[in-house]
Amino acid sequence: MFSISGLRGLVGKDLTPDIVFQYAAVFGKYLGQGKVIVGRDTRKSGLSYTQAVSEGLSAVGCHIIDLGIVPTPTVLFMVRHGRAKGGIAITASHNPVEWNALKFISAKGQFLDQQGFKAFSEKLRMADFVSRPETKQIHCKTLAHSIDVHIDKIVSILKPSSEKLKVGVDAVNGAGSIALPRVLEKMGCRVYRLNCRFNPNFPRRPEPKPENIKGLCDHVKEKGLDLGIASDPDCDRLSIVDERGKAIGEDRTLVLATDFILEHKAGHVVTNLSTTTLMDYITKKHRCRLYRTKVGEANVVSKMVQTNAVIGGEGNGGVIYPRINRTRDALVAAAIIIKLMVKQGQRLSQIIAQYPKYFMKKEELRISRENFEKKKERLARIFKGRLDYIDGIRIMAKDYWLHIRPSQTEPFIRIIGEAKDRKKIEECIRTVKHILS
Repeated sequence: MFSISGLRGLVGKDLTPDIVFQYAAVFGKYLGQGKVIVGRDTRKSGLSYTQAVSEGLSAVGCHIIDLGIVPTPTVLFMVRHGRAKGGIAITASHNPVEWNALKFISAKGQFLDQQGFKAFSEKLRMADFVSRPETKQIHCKTLAHSIDVHIDKIVSILKPSSEKLKVGVDAVNGAGSIALPRVLEKMGCRVYRLNCRFNPNFPRRPEPKPENIKGLCDHVKEKGLDLGIASDPDCDRLSIVDERGKAIGEDRTLVLATDFILEHKAGHVVTNLSTTTLMDYITKKHRCRLYRTKVGEANVVSKMVQTNAVIGGEGNGGVIYPRINRTRDALVAAAIIIKLMVKQGQRLSQIIAQYPKYFMKKEELRISRENFEKKKERLARIFKGRLDYIDGIRIMAKDYWLHIRPSQTEPFIRIIGEAKDRKKIEECIRTVKHILS
């Protein structure tokens, strides 16, 4: 799968080292000669793909700065910090372990936007095949401690607290296993680790959804912690568990972070079409404007740059705070949540209770994009409301909304809906699945 979200596939089947080499070589040509930052998550295939990426970039005259295993947001941060030509993050993020991917980063320290993706795609279309040399001549320098450079920037802006919150951390044995506990300790927290060792085998399903982080919920209850936080394997998404051991839903991470940032600096906010209505509530509360885009981090970041937004992100637990980083960053999100809790002086469950209550439901359906396109208009006829077609179909009714769209990262149709009445949204989702099946 090749899209604005990168090149993604099943290891050894869709995505081989030779394919990785070719894409890296063409990306190197697209960037032009100079420094290129490379980092990866803990997947077993990451080492061979790093080798292939380094060979491809070197073959066209690039000089590689290899960060090793680091959070994806650290790769983007170091591109801008080190004034590199660009970067490649080797990670399939929330996908299962049998997947891997390349994510392409511009010199601005953000993923390729629509214009950049189009130019890179054209370069791929016109490119000649690059022979993979038998003699491996790689212009590569390893750079240790890049996560400390990243964390020092976070702490210098958000400032540590004297109050020692007790925080459980589940990093799914991924790239955040060192960085996530470390940033929390620097913010003044006492950290209780769970699944925080680099390991190619993930101990739970990678997405930090409530149903996947029950181990962290138990951990918080057993240890009597103030909260728990969970990330995905590349540490760009953050999900939160309250002091009762209840997962509050990854869509609430951006809500809480936005509430804190707007309290200190009013400004525009950007999120995608699949994110909770609570974002409308928060931005109205602070008298700020909310913009919504197609799903996809690159789309959100492009709009943030265009509107000079103070914060943005996606309802999957992705917080983008451009003062530090132009990407979803779980390290930044964790630091902001700690600042919010200390400032409010309340339990997390009490803070959440102050917001209106909405019920969100997310489903996946394995049908083809073509089948979805054929049945899209039937959805529009069945469900009455305002329609938006910029990304699949979004239906906005008086008491609920639905967003049905093909995934850019997996062969699914994603169905997301939200309402104040749980039964109402469950009924709507069932109807959608019946129509599309």
